[in-house]
Amino acid sequence: MSAVFALAALAATGTPTGNMAYTCAPGSVESKYPFCDRKLGFEARSQDLMKRLNTTEKVMLWGHSYPGTEYIERYNMKTWSLDHTCIHGVNKAHGVTVFAHAIAQGASFDRDLVARISNATSIEARILSEKEYVKSNGEAQASVLSCDGGPLANSAHDPRWGRISETYGEDPYLIQQIGVTAMRSLQNQQAVPDSPGDYFMATRQVTRHFLGYHQARPDLEPPYMNVTMRSLGDSYIPTYGSYQDPELGNADGIMCAISSVNGVPSCANSFLLTDLLRKKWNSDALVQTDCCDSLSSISNFHYKGATTHEDALVLGVEAGVQVYYGYKGGIYIPLLTQSVENGTIPMSSLDSAAARIIKSMMKLGLYDTYAADFPWKNLTWSQLDSPQHRSLARESAAKSTVLLKNDGVLPLSPNTYKNVAVIGPFANCTECLLQSYNGYPSAYTTIFQGISNRTHATYSLGSNTSCPTKADNTCWTTPGVEADAITAAVNVAKDADLTILVVGLGSTWEGEGNDRVNMTLPTIQAALQQAVEKVSKKVIIVSVSAGGVDLDETTAGAVVYAPYGGEEGGSGLADVLFGDFNPSAKMPVTVYKQSWADSM
Repeated sequence: MSAVFALAALAATGTPTGNMAYTCAPGSVESKYPFCDRKLGFEARSQDLMKRLNTTEKVMLWGHSYPGTEYIERYNMKTWSLDHTCIHGVNKAHGVTVFAHAIAQGASFDRDLVARISNATSIEARILSEKEYVKSNGEAQASVLSCDGGPLANSAHDPRWGRISETYGEDPYLIQQIGVTAMRSLQNQQAVPDSPGDYFMATRQVTRHFLGYHQARPDLEPPYMNVTMRSLGDSYIPTYGSYQDPELGNADGIMCAISSVNGVPSCANSFLLTDLLRKKWNSDALVQTDCCDSLSSISNFHYKGATTHEDALVLGVEAGVQVYYGYKGGIYIPLLTQSVENGTIPMSSLDSAAARIIKSMMKLGLYDTYAADFPWKNLTWSQLDSPQHRSLARESAAKSTVLLKNDGVLPLSPNTYKNVAVIGPFANCTECLLQSYNGYPSAYTTIFQGISNRTHATYSLGSNTSCPTKADNTCWTTPGVEADAITAAVNVAKDADLTILVVGLGSTWEGEGNDRVNMTLPTIQAALQQAVEKVSKKVIIVSVSAGGVDLDETTAGAVVYAPYGGEEGGSGLADVLFGDFNPSAKMPVTVYKQSWADSM
C-alpha cells in the first residue's frame, strides 16, 4: 500500500484494503437490511438496527471501557472510541498538526482563524480514521472521529485551575463565539442526499464538562459546586446552551461532569439533563459520563442514599445518562446487564440509548462510507501536518500572541542587535508549546529557533520547567544544579545586546490534576529573572502560560503573553517580535496579583 492514497479509491468498490467491506456496501451480507437503506433516514435506520441487537450487543454499545467498543461481526458494526480530543489538533496521534491551544484561540478573538483550525483538524481526523481502519483490518472506523474531548464550555473561572489552557477564556460571550465556531467547523455537517433533514459529520464533538467543574475550589476533591440560579443564568448556562442549540453549535454529545451542582451530582441531575438539555435547548445530544468516572460521583456524594455502583448506575440512567465511558467499565458494564435483567433499569432505557449511539455512528458515516457521494473522499495522507496546515499553525501562534508592554523595544530589527540572548526553560523546548491533550507533529519550531532564524542568537536553559514538588512554589532542590544553570545564563546575558527571557508554567504548574497555588513564577524562575535582569542591557519577557503570571515587569522593555502556540509557536512568536505581524490578540483571562491568591 502506498504512503499516500485517496479515500475515493477505497470507496469506489466499497472494499477497503482490510478484509472486511465497509458496512452496508453493495453485496455485503448486511446490505439487505433496512438499516442500510439511506432513504429511510437515520432515525428509522438506527431503530431498525437496534431492534436486531440482543441485550449483550446493546450493552457492548452502551459501555465504553478502554480502548473502545467491541466489533459486532454479524452486522459488521465497527468499533468506535470516545477517547480523543480535537481542540487544537487530533490528540495522541503522531505526524499530525498541533495548532495553538484553546486558550490561545480564545486570545485571538478571531472566529475565522478558529474555523480554519477546526476544519483542518477534522480533515486530519478523517485521514487518521481511515488509517486506523486499514490497521485494524476493517474493524475500527471511528477511533478518532468521536471526540469526547470537544470544545470546553467551561470558563476560566479561577486562573489557578490546572485545565485553564483547554478553555477559551473567562468571558461567557467570548466562549460562546469561539466555542460555537469550533464546534460547527469540527463537526462540519454535510447534508445526506436522499435523506432530507439528516447530515453527515466530519467528526462528532462532545461538550465538556456539564455543568461547572471549573468553579470548584482547586484544593477541594471531589469538586462540590454551589452557585446561585442567577450565576447559573449569567455565567454558565449560556455557554453550554449555545454549544447544544441545534441552530448554533449543535454538539452531538455532552458530558456530565464529575462535579456536584448545589448538592446534586451532574450525572444524576434531571434539571441539567432533562429540563435544560432536552426541553429548553431542544437538544438530542448523546449524554455520556466523564472518563474520570463521573458516574461514581453519585455514590461518592451519597446522593439520595446511593452507596454502591449499582445505585449510581440506576440513578444516572434515570436522569438521562446514555453512555458509560471510563476506567470502571469492568464494573458498570456487567452491572447494566444485571440491572436490565432484574428490572431495576427498564429495557426501554437501554433500547433508547443503543439507538441513539447507532444514530451517532450513522452521522459519522459508518454505514454510508461506501457511497460515491460520501463527503471527505478526496483526502490523502500527505495532508497530515502538511505545509498548508503548518502555515496555519504558525498563523495561530502569531494571532494569539498578546503584547502587554512595549517601551519602544519592539518590533525588533535583525540589524539592530548583533547578539541576542534567548534564555529560559521555555526557550528551546518542544512539547512545552503543545501543553496538553495534544498530538505529536512531524517537526517543531521552538522559540529559540524562531528567533535564531531571524538574527544571531545564543541560547541558555537557565532553569528547568519541571519541579519535584509545587507545595511551596519551589523546584529543583538538587544542590548546585540550578545555581550552575543560572550562572551560565547570566554569562550569556552579559555578552548580549538584548536578552529575551522565556519563562512560564507548563503542565507541571497548570495541567489536569495540577492546580497551582500561586500567581507568581516558580521560585527558581523568579531567581533566574532577577539574576539575568541585573546584567542585561535590554530585556524582553515572554510569558508562556494560560492563566497568566504575576510578573515583575519593572526593568523589562517589553512583555509578551504567548499561550502555548503549538508546533510553530516559535515561528509565530518571532513573526510578532520582528514586526512581520502586528500583535492583535487580547488577554482572554484576568491576570491577578499574588496578593489576590494570598487573600483566597
